[in-house]
Amino acid sequence: MEQHFDEKTLARLGMFGLTEYEAKVYLTLLVRGAQEASRVSKVSGLPRPHTYSVLKSLQMRGLVTVIPEAINRYRAVPLDDGLDLLIEEKEKQFDSLRQAKDQLLSEVKPKEAIPSENHAIVQLYSGRQNVYKLVDEMFQRCERRADIMTSSRGIVRFYKYFSDVASEFRSKNIQVRFIAPITPETEEFAKKLSVLVDMRHIESLPPIRFVLIDSREVLFAEYPEDDFKSTGKETGIWINQEELARMMQTLFDNTWKNTTPYPPVESE
Repeated sequence: MEQHFDEKTLARLGMFGLTEYEAKVYLTLLVRGAQEASRVSKVSGLPRPHTYSVLKSLQMRGLVTVIPEAINRYRAVPLDDGLDLLIEEKEKQFDSLRQAKDQLLSEVKPKEAIPSENHAIVQLYSGRQNVYKLVDEMFQRCERRADIMTSSRGIVRFYKYFSDVASEFRSKNIQVRFIAPITPETEEFAKKLSVLVDMRHIESLPPIRFVLIDSREVLFAEYPEDDFKSTGKETGIWINQEELARMMQTLFDNTWKNTTPYPPVESE
């Protein structure tokens, strides 16, 4: 009779590095005891040619032992011991990955985001995670002030991804100014964020969304669908051209003067 396999059990064994066929054969031997290859094939539902190759693979990994008889039988090592062997395999793989990482870090020399020669460069970033990674790198270089102009939903995204950074900036007396249209949909996050940054409300969607650091480098961000979820279509253009950064600083400062403080200042 063919063995019934629980899909969750197969999936868990897959987490330890076993293929579906390997997991079925191993479970068959665990539950049914020592079996001939033909019997394993019948019970597990695997084609016989695959059964032999899977048994050989499990044997080489120490999960199955052979009982030499006129017709060999195969026996699974206890589950506890087998899982320990698989964990040991994974640990060796992770050690190899760490070594490969160290080798790559020593072999590949990435270009600095801001060249030492101070000449201007432009870089394009695609995908929200890459854009956010760049913003995080910009914040790490920030020394005095970060100015941000974004959409209403940008308030939510900023709070979720960078509220810790904003809190750290406040403790270091680094000023963060934030301009965005505050709507009923995002007001809850705007209130939370206003505790960490200087925030102002703009009536309409800003004509351009950007992050400006120390009047020195600027990221122009574009979210075509402006959704809370990443669509993969997000793009960012990073520029360290000083004249452009100063121009954006002037734009931000003028916009700041013509927007409404948030939360609104209560009149006496």
